[in-house]
Order: sequence, then structure tokens, then C-alpha cells
Amino acid sequence: MTRSRGTRSLAAGRERGESSSGERADIGAPRYREVREIANGGNGRVIECIDTVLDRRVAIKTARRGPALDPQVQDMLRREARLTGGLEHPNIVPIYDAGVDERGGPYYVMRLLSQPTLETVLGKLAAGEPEILATYSIGRLLTDFLQVCRAVDYANSRGIIHCDLKPANILLGRYGEVFVVDWGLAHDQSDQTGFRGGTRGYMAPEQLDPRARLDARTDVFALGAILYEILSLHSPFDAASESEVQALVGEYVAGEWAPPPPGRLRTIAVPREIEEICMIALDPDPAGRYATATEMARAIEAAFFGYARLP
Repeated sequence: MTRSRGTRSLAAGRERGESSSGERADIGAPRYREVREIANGGNGRVIECIDTVLDRRVAIKTARRGPALDPQVQDMLRREARLTGGLEHPNIVPIYDAGVDERGGPYYVMRLLSQPTLETVLGKLAAGEPEILATYSIGRLLTDFLQVCRAVDYANSRGIIHCDLKPANILLGRYGEVFVVDWGLAHDQSDQTGFRGGTRGYMAPEQLDPRARLDARTDVFALGAILYEILSLHSPFDAASESEVQALVGEYVAGEWAPPPPGRLRTIAVPREIEEICMIALDPDPAGRYATATEMARAIEAAFFGYARLP
């Protein structure tokens, strides 16, 4: 599948407290002074700011600037702040603060990060960049993936289903730190609420059915798709356009097509058991997948690292 592979850069930028247009744009004034815009997407903007009280750089997510505030975006931001703020885990970006900006729109403050995404790393591996090849062995990537599984299992144990897990939403640090980000589409099992959506090619089949209930196995499917990319450097639903991805997903759900084992796409020294784990996680039927991310992680540990299986 063709994708633009970019870095979710939350790195420090210019030292002046100015927006990209050169205008001062304080948020939660006078505490947070804007430095630069980091990202601008459909659900809002991520801005690097200086916390003038604690004298540190932070990242703030707020609604996009425009003539009017989108009520749905506001609801998503408030909900994302509340859900993410309740997930205290080493592999989930911490929320520091939340409030209302100068236009009356919600915002929340989080840790500023500079890690590349897993998407970026996999793209550079596919391009054969020597430094990345030397740094990110299959063992390193699987170790990082296990941290993702732990973060997802923790959230799932709290009744929160991420629903948009993909390499672009995983940050990899230089010293082994790993973060799962972007919980804007998370599903809350406690009240069965959430914004139905996700990224085609990583969404479990039940996410495409508005009547289906979502649970931990929904995230396990996405973890299977991510593991497939780690092993093969290809998406399991590799196609040149969104419509072709959609067609492949439809054929897969209907049982008319299945992605090849990852080892056929890339020569890798990985036990066949790892491929089997990947394909189990990608089962279109939730009942055929691992029940939890931890169950999947334990299987990987046993197959690759030689740990004894746990009952």
C-alpha cells in the first residue's frame, strides 16, 4: 500500500514564541506561548509551546484555526483528553493539562516528543538505509512491538479500545522508549461510545459493521497488521490506492483472498511460529484471534526469545 512515510516530529523548533505566520498565538494565555505548528489534521492541530510556569517545551492539541469551531472536533478533543488522561502507562504519552483556548475551544497539553514513527523506520528499512538497518534489527523491532502490546493491553483492561493502531501512531525512541499515540478514535466499552473510524488496512472487519461490538480483539487485529509490516516491510493489504485497499479488505473478509505469509515478501530469519502468530491475529473472525494483546505478546516471547509458555 502506497503511503507517505513521514516523521511525527514533536521536536523542539524555533526559540521565539510565534506561530508559523509570525503572529503570537498564546494558548491558555498567559501560561502557554506558541512556538510552532507541528501537525495540522482533520481533528485539530498539534502545536509546540513553551510552558512559561514550568519553563519547559510541551505539545498542545487544539482545534484548527478557522472562522468557526467544529462541534464534533471539540467533542473529540474533550473526549480524547479525558480518555488519554486516564491512561497512566509508560508507553502512553502523559497528559499534563487541559483547558479552553482564546476562542472557547478545548485543548490539552502533553509531553513533547521527538521520536520517529514506526512508519518512518519501516520506510527507511525498505529503502535500505544503512544506519537504520544497523539500528533496527528484527529483534529490536519485536522488542519494541512487545511494548506496544503492553500499552494496548493496559488500555484494553481499562475498557478502552484504541481503534486506530498503525505504524504512524507508534513512536520509537533512540534509547528504547516506545509510545502509542493518537487515541482520538478510541472506543469506551463502559458506555459503548466512540467515533467509528480508523485506517483502512488496519481496521478489524467488525469496525466496518456499525452494529458490531468492539473489544480487545479489535486492537489485536491491528497489532497483527503492524507485525506483518515489521516482518515483511509491506502492509498485509498492499495496494496502490485506497480503493484497491478497500477491495482487498472486502475480499479478505469474504474469505476470497488472504495475504501471503510475511516471509514470502522478505527473507528474514524469523521462526515460522512468528508468522503463524501474525496470521492468527489477522483472522477476520474475532473468535479466531488472540483474546488479548498480552496473549499475543506471550506467544511472540515464546517463539522468538525462547521464553517458556505461560498457562
